[in-house]
Amino acid sequence: MGEWFSTQRFYDWLAPFYAPAQRLLPVWRRYTEAVRPWLPPAGAVLEIGPGPGVLLEKLAGRHPLAVGLDLSPGMLHQAQQRLRDAHRPTRLVRGDAVRLPFARGRFDGVAITFTLSAIPDGLGAVREMARVLRPDGVLALVDAGYPGDSNLLGRGLARLWELGGDFMRDEAALMTQAGLQVIERREFGAFDSIRLVVGRKA
Repeated sequence: MGEWFSTQRFYDWLAPFYAPAQRLLPVWRRYTEAVRPWLPPAGAVLEIGPGPGVLLEKLAGRHPLAVGLDLSPGMLHQAQQRLRDAHRPTRLVRGDAVRLPFARGRFDGVAITFTLSAIPDGLGAVREMARVLRPDGVLALVDAGYPGDSNLLGRGLARLWELGGDFMRDEAALMTQAGLQVIERREFGAFDSIRLVVGRKA
Protein backbone atom coordinates (compact mmCIF):
# COMPACT_ATOMS: atom_id res chain seq x y z
CA MET A 1 0.00 0.00 0.00
CA GLY A 2 2.85 2.38 0.84
CA GLU A 3 4.59 1.87 -2.51
CA TRP A 4 1.28 2.35 -4.38
CA PHE A 5 0.59 5.57 -2.46
CA SER A 6 4.09 7.01 -2.98
CA THR A 7 3.88 6.33 -6.74
CA GLN A 8 0.53 8.08 -6.89
CA ARG A 9 1.88 11.10 -4.98
CA PHE A 10 4.89 11.38 -7.30
CA TYR A 11 2.70 11.48 -10.42
CA ASP A 12 0.26 13.87 -8.76
CA TRP A 13 3.20 16.22 -8.20
CA LEU A 14 4.42 15.70 -11.77
CA ALA A 15 1.02 16.19 -13.42
CA PRO A 16 1.09 19.99 -14.05
CA PHE A 17 4.54 19.76 -15.67
CA TYR A 18 4.14 16.64 -17.79
CA ALA A 19 2.29 18.03 -20.81
CA PRO A 20 4.53 21.15 -21.07
CA ALA A 21 7.56 18.86 -20.94
CA GLN A 22 6.13 16.83 -23.82
CA ARG A 23 5.74 20.02 -25.87
CA LEU A 24 9.40 20.83 -25.23
CA LEU A 25 10.38 17.30 -26.32
CA PRO A 26 8.32 16.58 -29.45
CA VAL A 27 10.32 13.40 -30.04
CA TRP A 28 8.70 12.00 -26.90
CA ARG A 29 5.28 12.45 -28.46
CA ARG A 30 6.46 10.67 -31.61
CA TYR A 31 7.64 7.78 -29.47
CA THR A 32 4.23 7.38 -27.81
CA GLU A 33 2.37 7.65 -31.12
CA ALA A 34 4.17 4.57 -32.45
CA VAL A 35 1.34 2.51 -30.92
CA ARG A 36 -1.41 4.18 -32.97
CA PRO A 37 -1.02 2.30 -36.30
CA TRP A 38 -1.28 -1.02 -34.47
CA LEU A 39 -4.57 -0.36 -32.72
CA PRO A 40 -7.79 -1.50 -34.43
CA PRO A 41 -9.29 1.23 -36.64
CA ALA A 42 -12.61 1.07 -34.78
CA GLY A 43 -14.08 -0.26 -31.57
CA ALA A 44 -13.25 0.39 -27.94
CA VAL A 45 -9.72 1.21 -26.81
CA LEU A 46 -8.14 1.54 -23.38
CA GLU A 47 -5.04 3.55 -22.59
CA ILE A 48 -3.21 2.57 -19.41
CA GLY A 49 -1.44 5.54 -17.84
CA PRO A 50 -2.64 8.32 -20.17
CA GLY A 51 -1.06 11.00 -18.00
CA PRO A 52 -2.30 14.42 -19.17
CA GLY A 53 -4.20 12.83 -22.06
CA VAL A 54 -2.09 13.86 -25.06
CA LEU A 55 -2.28 10.47 -26.80
CA LEU A 56 -5.75 9.75 -25.43
CA GLU A 57 -7.09 12.88 -27.11
CA LYS A 58 -6.02 11.47 -30.48
CA LEU A 59 -7.42 8.04 -29.72
CA ALA A 60 -10.74 9.62 -28.74
CA GLY A 61 -10.88 11.36 -32.13
CA ARG A 62 -10.65 8.01 -33.91
CA HIS A 63 -12.48 5.48 -31.75
CA PRO A 64 -16.14 5.50 -30.68
CA LEU A 65 -15.08 4.62 -27.13
CA ALA A 66 -11.74 5.65 -25.63
CA VAL A 67 -11.08 4.98 -21.95
CA GLY A 68 -8.11 6.17 -19.92
CA LEU A 69 -7.06 4.53 -16.65
CA ASP A 70 -4.50 6.15 -14.38
CA LEU A 71 -3.36 5.73 -10.80
CA SER A 72 -2.88 9.48 -10.30
CA PRO A 73 -5.84 11.81 -9.62
CA GLY A 74 -3.59 14.70 -10.64
CA MET A 75 -2.92 13.20 -14.05
CA LEU A 76 -6.61 12.37 -14.51
CA HIS A 77 -7.49 15.99 -13.73
CA GLN A 78 -5.05 17.21 -16.40
CA ALA A 79 -6.46 14.72 -18.92
CA GLN A 80 -10.03 15.70 -18.10
CA GLN A 81 -9.28 19.37 -18.78
CA ARG A 82 -7.52 18.58 -22.06
CA LEU A 83 -10.27 16.31 -23.33
CA ARG A 84 -13.04 18.66 -22.29
CA ASP A 85 -11.37 21.57 -24.09
CA ALA A 86 -10.99 19.37 -27.19
CA HIS A 87 -14.64 18.22 -26.98
CA ARG A 88 -13.54 14.59 -27.00
CA PRO A 89 -15.98 12.11 -25.40
CA THR A 90 -13.77 10.00 -23.19
CA ARG A 91 -14.19 7.98 -20.01
CA LEU A 92 -11.51 8.45 -17.37
CA VAL A 93 -11.11 5.94 -14.56
CA ARG A 94 -8.83 5.92 -11.54
CA GLY A 95 -7.39 2.49 -10.95
CA ASP A 96 -4.51 0.07 -10.77
CA ALA A 97 -3.22 -1.67 -13.91
CA VAL A 98 -2.78 -4.91 -11.97
CA ARG A 99 -6.50 -4.92 -11.03
CA LEU A 100 -8.33 -3.44 -14.01
CA PRO A 101 -11.98 -2.60 -13.18
CA PHE A 102 -13.30 -3.86 -16.52
CA ALA A 103 -15.01 -7.03 -17.69
CA ARG A 104 -13.18 -9.72 -19.62
CA GLY A 105 -13.10 -9.00 -23.36
CA ARG A 106 -14.20 -5.39 -22.99
CA PHE A 107 -11.74 -3.74 -25.42
CA ASP A 108 -10.57 -4.13 -29.01
CA GLY A 109 -7.25 -2.47 -28.27
CA VAL A 110 -5.07 -1.51 -25.31
CA ALA A 111 -2.26 1.06 -25.48
CA ILE A 112 0.40 1.60 -22.84
CA THR A 113 3.36 3.95 -23.31
CA PHE A 114 6.18 4.47 -20.81
CA THR A 115 4.01 3.10 -18.01
CA LEU A 116 4.70 -0.63 -17.73
CA SER A 117 8.28 0.09 -16.63
CA ALA A 118 6.87 1.98 -13.62
CA ILE A 119 4.66 -0.94 -12.48
CA PRO A 120 6.37 -3.36 -10.06
CA ASP A 121 4.22 -6.35 -11.10
CA GLY A 122 4.77 -6.19 -14.84
CA LEU A 123 3.49 -9.69 -15.59
CA GLY A 124 0.37 -9.12 -13.52
CA ALA A 125 -0.38 -5.93 -15.44
CA VAL A 126 0.13 -7.57 -18.85
CA ARG A 127 -2.11 -10.46 -17.83
CA GLU A 128 -4.84 -7.99 -16.87
CA MET A 129 -4.50 -6.18 -20.20
CA ALA A 130 -4.79 -9.52 -22.01
CA ARG A 131 -7.86 -10.39 -19.94
CA VAL A 132 -9.79 -7.26 -20.98
CA LEU A 133 -8.98 -7.74 -24.68
CA ARG A 134 -11.48 -9.34 -27.03
CA PRO A 135 -10.35 -12.19 -29.30
CA ASP A 136 -8.11 -10.69 -32.02
CA GLY A 137 -7.68 -7.62 -29.81
CA VAL A 138 -4.28 -5.93 -29.76
CA LEU A 139 -2.01 -4.72 -26.97
CA ALA A 140 0.43 -2.07 -28.25
CA LEU A 141 3.26 -1.02 -25.95
CA VAL A 142 6.10 1.49 -26.08
CA ASP A 143 8.67 1.68 -23.31
CA ALA A 144 12.35 2.05 -22.55
CA GLY A 145 14.65 -0.94 -22.48
CA TYR A 146 18.15 -2.27 -22.94
CA PRO A 147 19.06 -2.33 -26.65
CA GLY A 148 19.53 -5.72 -28.26
CA ASP A 149 22.93 -4.79 -29.66
CA SER A 150 24.19 -3.76 -26.18
CA ASN A 151 25.53 -0.44 -27.44
CA LEU A 152 26.99 1.50 -24.52
CA LEU A 153 24.95 4.67 -24.95
CA GLY A 154 21.68 2.76 -25.18
CA ARG A 155 22.60 0.69 -22.14
CA GLY A 156 23.49 3.87 -20.28
CA LEU A 157 20.07 5.37 -21.01
CA ALA A 158 18.34 2.20 -19.82
CA ARG A 159 20.45 2.26 -16.67
CA LEU A 160 19.29 5.82 -16.00
CA TRP A 161 15.68 4.63 -16.18
CA GLU A 162 16.50 1.95 -13.60
CA LEU A 163 18.22 4.43 -11.32
CA GLY A 164 15.03 6.48 -11.46
CA GLY A 165 13.11 3.50 -10.09
CA ASP A 166 11.81 1.93 -13.31
CA PHE A 167 12.00 -1.73 -14.32
CA MET A 168 13.62 -2.71 -17.62
CA ARG A 169 11.91 -5.84 -18.90
CA ASP A 170 11.48 -8.18 -21.84
CA GLU A 171 7.93 -7.10 -22.71
CA ALA A 172 7.63 -9.65 -25.52
CA ALA A 173 8.29 -12.45 -23.03
CA LEU A 174 5.67 -11.03 -20.66
CA MET A 175 3.11 -10.91 -23.47
CA THR A 176 3.85 -14.52 -24.38
CA GLN A 177 3.44 -15.58 -20.74
CA ALA A 178 0.11 -13.74 -20.69
CA GLY A 179 -1.13 -15.76 -23.67
CA LEU A 180 -0.66 -13.14 -26.39
CA GLN A 181 0.97 -13.72 -29.76
CA VAL A 182 3.77 -11.21 -30.33
CA ILE A 183 3.31 -9.78 -33.83
CA GLU A 184 5.85 -6.95 -33.69
CA ARG A 185 8.96 -6.11 -31.70
CA ARG A 186 11.09 -3.21 -32.83
CA GLU A 187 13.79 -1.08 -31.23
CA PHE A 188 14.01 2.58 -32.20
CA GLY A 189 14.66 6.01 -30.73
CA ALA A 190 17.84 7.25 -29.09
CA PHE A 191 20.48 4.53 -29.48
CA ASP A 192 17.70 1.93 -29.82
CA SER A 193 16.78 2.40 -26.17
CA ILE A 194 13.03 2.59 -26.94
CA ARG A 195 11.03 -0.40 -28.07
CA LEU A 196 7.64 -1.09 -29.58
CA VAL A 197 6.06 -4.44 -28.75
CA VAL A 198 2.65 -5.53 -30.06
CA GLY A 199 0.69 -8.62 -29.01
CA ARG A 200 -2.54 -10.09 -30.32
CA LYS A 201 -5.05 -12.16 -28.38
CA ALA A 202 -6.05 -15.47 -29.99
